[in-house]
Amino acid sequence: METSANKEITLGLSKAIMNGQWDKVDALLDDNFSYTGDGQAPISKQQYIYFMKEILCKGFTNMDMKFHRVIEEGNIIAVDYTNEMTNSGEYFGIPATGKRIFSTGQFMREIKNGKVVAEWQTTNTYGMMVQLGVIPAPTRK
Repeated sequence: METSANKEITLGLSKAIMNGQWDKVDALLDDNFSYTGDGQAPISKQQYIYFMKEILCKGFTNMDMKFHRVIEEGNIIAVDYTNEMTNSGEYFGIPATGKRIFSTGQFMREIKNGKVVAEWQTTNTYGMMVQLGVIPAPTRK
C-alpha cells in the first residue's frame, strides 16, 4: 500500500492515541478540529482529547488497531479498522471486566495543511457491549 502524507497523518493520529502520545495528538489536530461520532453533536479538539485520554484509554489498554482499508480521495482519508483491546478500567460506568474485546468501525479524517481538521466516526458499540457482557448476545432461532 502506497502511503501518502495525508494517510501518514491519519494513521499517525490513531497510533499516537493508542500509545498515549498526547503532545503528538495535540500537534496533529488543528485548533478548530471537529469530531462527529455515532450521531452525536460535534465536539471540539479539547473535548476529543479528553475523551480519548480520560475515557477510552483509561477504560481500554493494550490496544492493537488494525487498518484493513485506507482510502484516500482528495484531502479525505477513510479507514476501516478493528481495535483489539483489554477492558482494564471503567468505561461509561461499566466496571472493568479484564476481557480482551474487538471494537470495529470506520472513520474519515479531513486533512488540511498537515493537520486533521475534522473526523467522522462510527463504532460498533452494540458489539462492544455484547462482548463486555452488558447486553446479551442475540440468539438464532
